[in-house]
Amino acid sequence: MPWLLDGNNLARGKEREAVRRAALAVARHERVRILVFFDGAPPNGTGAVERLGPVEVRYVGDADTAIAAFLHQKGRGWRVATDDRELGRRVIATGAEVLSAVTFWQKAAAASTSEPEERGGRSSGAAEDLDYLRDSRQRLPDAPVRIPRRRRRPRDG
Repeated sequence: MPWLLDGNNLARGKEREAVRRAALAVARHERVRILVFFDGAPPNGTGAVERLGPVEVRYVGDADTAIAAFLHQKGRGWRVATDDRELGRRVIATGAEVLSAVTFWQKAAAASTSEPEERGGRSSGAAEDLDYLRDSRQRLPDAPVRIPRRRRRPRDG
C-alpha cells in the first residue's frame, strides 16, 4: 500500500532532508510508492515536484489542503503518516488509513537497518540513492525522446 507523508509534521521543525531520506528507505524496503507533501517553497535549485525514484516530493502552499485534495480523488489504498488530528479526520473520511509519525519513523528505522549489502560490498543506503537520483546525468527525460536506430550490418554468409 503506498504512503502519503505530511512532511512538515513528520520533520517536527527539523530538516526536511531527514524525511526525504526516511521516505526513500521505506520505499525501497517495502517496495512501495511514497508521496511527500511539504508546506512552503522548495530548496534552492529544486522544482515544485522532485522525483527520487519511488518517492515523489511536492512543495505546496498548504500541505494539509493538498493532501486532502489528492486523497479526495484517490483516497482508498493509501497510508497517511501524520500526527495532525484534523488532517487525520479528513483523511479517514476519504477512505485512507492514518498512521502516526512514530509508526512511520519506526518503519524508517527498521528499513535503514535491514538494507542488504550491495554495490561491491558497500551499503546501498538512502543517502547514496539520494545523491545518485539528484545527479542530473542519472535522470530520465521529462518527455518522450526519440532514440535513433543503429543500422544493422549484413551478416557475412
